[in-house]
Amino acid sequence: MPKRFPIGPLGEHDDDWLTIWAWLNNRSKSVQAALLIGFGIAEKKPEIERMLEYMAKKRGMTPDELFKSILDGTADSSGNELGSEE
Repeated sequence: MPKRFPIGPLGEHDDDWLTIWAWLNNRSKSVQAALLIGFGIAEKKPEIERMLEYMAKKRGMTPDELFKSILDGTADSSGNELGSEE
């Protein structure tokens, strides 16, 4: 089973609307947020796969090898300009 992870607080506006949306669907805010994240990942999956392929090629490995190393925590993220916010 996937581990829980903390996320930063939402802004007041988004938190209010998440509360409303969860209530309308008879769900907790946590469940509603998890469903929203899952939907967003599914929607962006082709783009994420293209990014993974690019970064794997740049590192001289297959996308499957990079996928595994990211999940097991051994991937080197230095120079990851695609996801950097610095």
